[in-house]
Amino acid sequence: MARKRSDTRDWSLFRLEVPPAGRIAYPLHVSVWEPERPSVLTMDVHQGLEIGIVLRGQMERHYEDLTFIAKAGDVHLCSSWEPHGWRAVTPHTSSVAVIFLPEALDDQGLRGVPWVSLFTVPPVERPRTVSGQMRGEVVGIGERLRHESLEQPVGWLGAARALVTYLLLTVNRYWTAPRTASPHPRAPASSFARVMPAVELVHRDPAVDVSFEEAAAACGLHRSRFSGLFRQTMGVSFGQFRRRARLAQVAHLLLITDLPMEAIAEETGFTDGSHLHRTFVHNYGYTPGNYRAMHRPGSDGSGAASVGGDEEGGKSA
Repeated sequence: MARKRSDTRDWSLFRLEVPPAGRIAYPLHVSVWEPERPSVLTMDVHQGLEIGIVLRGQMERHYEDLTFIAKAGDVHLCSSWEPHGWRAVTPHTSSVAVIFLPEALDDQGLRGVPWVSLFTVPPVERPRTVSGQMRGEVVGIGERLRHESLEQPVGWLGAARALVTYLLLTVNRYWTAPRTASPHPRAPASSFARVMPAVELVHRDPAVDVSFEEAAAACGLHRSRFSGLFRQTMGVSFGQFRRRARLAQVAHLLLITDLPMEAIAEETGFTDGSHLHRTFVHNYGYTPGNYRAMHRPGSDGSGAASVGGDEEGGKSA
């Protein structure tokens, strides 16, 4: 059931240290979030798939059409460039999240497992912790991920890849998609490579109105094949994905510039400031002005540790 979004300013922000507009520099990025007190809702959108585990306390997770409370041992998943939000409900909440590109994982370990579908079905159909046994297994994996990401011993990225692979296998083992839901073909991991030219075309300049035909041609696919494969892989239509990309650029410009809404709307391909305002509120739950005020540098960013790493040994600076 949807909940009213909090607007209290007593919060601890989980900020991903990633390049502009949500892109990740390394194909696997681990974040540990441990605020000392309850926080307000923070919204985000980024490249890469995300899977997270609550280790202690409770977290409220927000998607476009779904809000739920995640407790210790619960998992949450997010597709690439999907707007989502979270807040700590209890003091001393602890969670670990991994944002990754499919090529970061072990193809051999996941061969034959349709794990991409865990992320691309609608949020309400995604896996949830269903038993005490699963909860214990998930927390165990999460604690090991937390240790690897914070300590970063030699070979920690390899260990993180293996743990994420094991987590996906564990979640997939327990997951059964609801029969009442509309059918969603299970996408293979290789489908990401097939649609990536269209994704890159959109993100090259979100203000450019990339047509459906141009996107399909970039992938070397006919319209009907491209339409089905893109939705199957990304979980949304190409048009919805294009809107997400523009919103990600809007959010980025809100944080790094003082441009007025009309100027940002023009730069990101929206009709005008009013159109941008309506779309942003619908997807992020905040007005652009409130989002800028809450997320600009100088806001309280304590409680988060975010690591990506380029080497398999030693701690990042």
